[in-house]
Amino acid sequence: KHDHPLQGELGLHLGIRTALCGSLTTFSSWNSQMVLMMDGTANPYLGSQVIAALFGYVIGLQVAIMSFRFGRTLCAWTHKKRNPHLFNSDLIPTATERQRFHDHCYWLSPVTVLLCIATLFALFLSGDFYWGINYYRELWIACLMAPFGTMLRWKLSIYNGKCAKYPWFPLGTWLANFTGSIVSAALTAQAYLHLAKDVETADALTGLSIGFAGSLSTVSTYVKEIVELADKNQFYSKKGLLYSYLTILSCMFVGLLVYSPMVRYA
Repeated sequence: KHDHPLQGELGLHLGIRTALCGSLTTFSSWNSQMVLMMDGTANPYLGSQVIAALFGYVIGLQVAIMSFRFGRTLCAWTHKKRNPHLFNSDLIPTATERQRFHDHCYWLSPVTVLLCIATLFALFLSGDFYWGINYYRELWIACLMAPFGTMLRWKLSIYNGKCAKYPWFPLGTWLANFTGSIVSAALTAQAYLHLAKDVETADALTGLSIGFAGSLSTVSTYVKEIVELADKNQFYSKKGLLYSYLTILSCMFVGLLVYSPMVRYA
């Protein structure tokens, strides 16, 4: 609710938006899957599926945009229903009340999150080293590398709005998705080449791709920016369209340029 003490936990809000949502939605893995379909080497029975991959880009983008709009609308409805006196200033907690809560329970959010992460990480390690399941090797390596990708993406966001000629262009998010697509394509190609002769290395490379490249790139922020560009400009503005498809096309071509030579001429 609007008067809940967690409303003042700005670090937790940033972590949920940037770390959880940004890493849960990964642009690089989506792009790599489409690149694999276009290249066709990984699945010789189906061969190159260019048309299907292009549909995958378009449908994936449209579903993500609609999901963001649906989530935003649902949030507004729920928030209004649970807080009918939302704009009553008498019910909004004062800075003193929030500071009092922060002084007593400032450790609660980070400690809770840390315990959850440590428990999951320990379970993944046990699955790999105790039960010998390769899938869990991918997971604990991904967990280990995800914070580095997330922090780099967060740092790159300072370049949003810094493009001299096009200040509306989210340069930081584009750089994160573009770089993540390059890293993901390269690691996916190496994992494919090692799959037949060294499964453990292939699993490690896959985990590295999922963790670092997957967390470096993001669909949730990318889609949020597309919707905001559409909302802030006239309905005939091309900014949202240019940003959305420039990102997809640039990442698609660089993914093919990295992946295809590595797997075809290794």
